[in-house]
Amino acid sequence: MRCDLNAKVSGRAGGAFLPTSPFLAVCSVATKYQCDIAIPNVTGIGDVLMYTRVVEELAMRKGRPLNILTGRMVPIDVGTVDDEEAYPIWKANPFVNKIVDAQAIAPGLLQEINAVHENHCQFGHMISNICAEYGLVPRMLRPSLYLTEAECREALLRLADLPRPILCVHPYGTSSPMENHPWYKQEWIKLIDELPSGFSVVEVGLHPQENKSLPTKRFRTTLRQMMAIVWASDLFVGFDSSVAHVATAFSKPAMVLWDPIRKNEIDERVQPGFGPAAFSRWSYPQNRNVMLLGERNGEIRKLALSWIGEFHRSIGT
Repeated sequence: MRCDLNAKVSGRAGGAFLPTSPFLAVCSVATKYQCDIAIPNVTGIGDVLMYTRVVEELAMRKGRPLNILTGRMVPIDVGTVDDEEAYPIWKANPFVNKIVDAQAIAPGLLQEINAVHENHCQFGHMISNICAEYGLVPRMLRPSLYLTEAECREALLRLADLPRPILCVHPYGTSSPMENHPWYKQEWIKLIDELPSGFSVVEVGLHPQENKSLPTKRFRTTLRQMMAIVWASDLFVGFDSSVAHVATAFSKPAMVLWDPIRKNEIDERVQPGFGPAAFSRWSYPQNRNVMLLGERNGEIRKLALSWIGEFHRSIGT
């Protein structure tokens, strides 16, 4: 495979901030092991989801599914449960032909691949940034995520006893508010209590770390089962997190809550200057994105309830 290192996409050249293309080394590594592309397996699920779109776009350009060089999913910050899939992001993806485990080939190879993560231009959304380095323009600004028929059926059966519509919530996330913030727990309880009549609320989150004892329905799940529950729900409200990316991948109506102070702190640790661009790099314009700033009298909760009410009316219930 050849990276299109000089391709201009949306008026800019790939790798403009660096003397060589950010993906030059990993393109050579992928070719060496007879793969079309090398993909990081960085610890954030949302981070890996950002690479699913470039795989789909490159597969469409080549006219065939790809062989990808990557590593098993090791979401340290999210955690795993028993019987977790080795490659939960890539399972059932028709644009993937074969996965080659970089970790099994040679010590240090996966670290070399992971080193390119975010080491590229940051002019737009992460998906656009990554695709641009390969001379590609994403046809959709959302991750490319697929479920099997059995996974979809299982999720629907799990939720079968809950009245519809079903609101899926994820009141957690790396950049979510700390315990002294109203949206850590208090506002979630009020939001759930004030939902329109007939709504059910299902909560997704890692057991047992993510548990705020909210009045919701919870299931112990693998990552794939969690994804399927999001798919089987009607709409989503949650913090900026991997689950928000999953909801977006399935085109679910999504309201995403952002704590810009926490997000800025985290992104600045990665690279000076990333913080101010965090929102443009990670948010999706099709979602209802809400900043947690200056709230005094439950304004954001009222905004969320209004948004949920609009959805309720739009489906004729």
